[in-house]
Amino acid sequence: MVTKYDIDEITLRITGELQILLENELSLGNEIVEVAGGWPFSNANVWLKYRFKAKYDECTTLKYHYLNDPKHWVEHYEDKSIEAMVAVRASAKT
Repeated sequence: MVTKYDIDEITLRITGELQILLENELSLGNEIVEVAGGWPFSNANVWLKYRFKAKYDECTTLKYHYLNDPKHWVEHYEDKSIEAMVAVRASAKT
């Protein structure tokens, strides 16, 4: 179970365009279901419940990956400069 403390601790490490992406997804109704530091990125990893509700093609520091891996996650945006990612845990679309 993810706690508010864990969410606050990890999301504070996310900055720049990745922070804007995360805040936008949460404002559009997406939910954080898991957070971690250390793997796969050393600084911050956030998993959302639903597929990304917006496209972030205009973001210059982010790289998008589609994995469709049910064991780990479906897709994610990463920012290697801050060693962090925001990913989608499941394939739910809403």
